[in-house]
Amino acid sequence: MPVLLETVSGPGNCETIMDVSWPAAEAAAGRARRCVRGWLGDVQDLDIGDVELMVSELVTNACEHSGAAGRPDGRVRLVAVCDPGGLRIEVTDVGGGTTVPAPRRPDADDIRGRGLMIVEALADRWGHLTAPDTGARIVWIEVARNAAR
Repeated sequence: MPVLLETVSGPGNCETIMDVSWPAAEAAAGRARRCVRGWLGDVQDLDIGDVELMVSELVTNACEHSGAAGRPDGRVRLVAVCDPGGLRIEVTDVGGGTTVPAPRRPDADDIRGRGLMIVEALADRWGHLTAPDTGARIVWIEVARNAAR
């Protein structure tokens, strides 16, 4: 599992960057949760449990809805930046799926379909874009750092 951890410092600025990818398989969400918890473990002003949950939902969606899991070269990539203002995480799949990420409104008895509702409730901002050079789907979240959290 290749991981790039880097700290970039400047006047009044310090950010930590993580870049990791996994095969688009069932185990990817658990790996992503463990990686994020280890990376952010000492951060006091973020709800790490909420971040883990959102990452798990995004990675699961990337594996299930993009078509990446069905490809031998299918991978999911997580890039995260944590700086004094907050956290931004991007989950990219290269599956080429055509589904546009949007929260669903499942029936009460449905056991699936709540992932982006959870992300929408917990993230300060979230969205998606398509990489112009590769066509890969990128879904991102942003969470502000707040000592009162």
